[in-house]
Amino acid sequence: MRIWLIFLTFLTLFAGNIDINESNITKKPLLQKIQTIKQNLKHNEFYISYQSYVNYRNLENKLKKYKYLATKNPKKYKEKLLSIQTELNLLKTNKNIFNSIIKINELPTPPKINNPFGIISGFNYEKEIKNIIEQNNKFYNKFKETLLNLKKLNKLYKESGIKNKKLEKTIKDFETIDTIYKTKLKTLKNQAEVYLQTVKSDIKREINRLIYLAISILISVLIFTFIKLTIRKYVKDENVYTFNKIINFINFTIIILIISFFYINNATYLITILGFASAGIAIAMKDWFMNIFGWFVILGSGTFKVGDRIKVYLQNGQVQIVGDVIDITPTKFAIYEDVTLTTYVKNRRAGRIVFVPNNVIFLNPIFNYTHHGLSTVWDGIDITITFDSNYKKAVYLAKEIVNKYSKGYTDITKRRIKKLKTIYHIKNANLEPRIFTFIEENGIRISCWYLNNYATLNLRSTISAELLESFLKEEDIKIAYPTYQISGKIKMEENGKFIET
Repeated sequence: MRIWLIFLTFLTLFAGNIDINESNITKKPLLQKIQTIKQNLKHNEFYISYQSYVNYRNLENKLKKYKYLATKNPKKYKEKLLSIQTELNLLKTNKNIFNSIIKINELPTPPKINNPFGIISGFNYEKEIKNIIEQNNKFYNKFKETLLNLKKLNKLYKESGIKNKKLEKTIKDFETIDTIYKTKLKTLKNQAEVYLQTVKSDIKREINRLIYLAISILISVLIFTFIKLTIRKYVKDENVYTFNKIINFINFTIIILIISFFYINNATYLITILGFASAGIAIAMKDWFMNIFGWFVILGSGTFKVGDRIKVYLQNGQVQIVGDVIDITPTKFAIYEDVTLTTYVKNRRAGRIVFVPNNVIFLNPIFNYTHHGLSTVWDGIDITITFDSNYKKAVYLAKEIVNKYSKGYTDITKRRIKKLKTIYHIKNANLEPRIFTFIEENGIRISCWYLNNYATLNLRSTISAELLESFLKEEDIKIAYPTYQISGKIKMEENGKFIET
């Protein structure tokens, strides 16, 4: 038994080692070639992996030997068994010779190409597969080169008259691995072909769908462009902008629907999701929906349109904006502020572009100065004269001045009112200038009312100056203003002394 154990130990220590006694090789060139090949094999990853596999098998044999010996003397071989078992656990990746030597990168799963962005993923996947195949071929060529070197080494040994059984066993193992290696590579290439065909088919289908989508969108754009051109011929210029906005919105909505139908495979699923999500969306985006709804109301009701002069109250009337509407979008409209009476009295600023959300029309009054072409408004100027003034002459002068400057606007308003009567119930509208006299605390107030352009400041300034000038010329008309009367004696300083007056 002891002899058998010594023999087994000898086999274990030297199993797989192709090094033999080369002192018998007398031919120096032959010996140099052998040394060169062996030197290369020391750094060859496949040969190193094979040696690791052989070492693992040796350790397994050693473990079996000590387990047998441990049955006779457990205490003596307990630590040795534990040490070998630990080594085996550390080297267990070398347990399978095929897994440790055959180096093949597996193929990734093909990507799902169901949108235009997936096309890019598809092209990248093709490159990745080609790189993996190329890398696997490089690994196999290195393995094949290792096998050839082993065969050359064996041939050199034979030429030297030496038979190396360990080397022949190694070559036999490598030839077996080579057969399996080629089979796995072939299987992998076939799988790669299937994957690439699938990806190419998906890319082609997606490109065709993209082309059909582009054609559909182009047709939609052409149709709505034709509608725009047609509308320009039959609609007034002032309404063209509004119609263009509506047509653009409809066109945009149709394009979104076309894209949705192209890329949403299960429309029922989408409708179900939207149904559940609609309540939450409506609450979370309430203001946004109200703005959209306000946009429809503005366009549909004709409350105002681009180019109109309007006045808007914001923040419970604390902010007043007067200006021309320069744009109306689905969420807001823009106003360009002008210098107006509101600017003079309240804001003291103008020339700003103010963006107002569309939902403001539901909660605040909108004053339109140019609704349906009615570009005139009533404006009033008050002037107060003293009680002893000739108020009849003052009224006459005021009426003459107001008639002189407002006659043109009165005539324009009469023509525009006729058109408004076809839309609104307006009857017996008195459009002539009006002069009123009121008794106030400090005099007689003459209130002049006349029709003016919606930009009232210029004419208001002209009439005010004319009234002032004409009243000042008259001796029996005196303009009243707040005065104070002091009764009793007061002290005034004169030449450094106080005197009583």
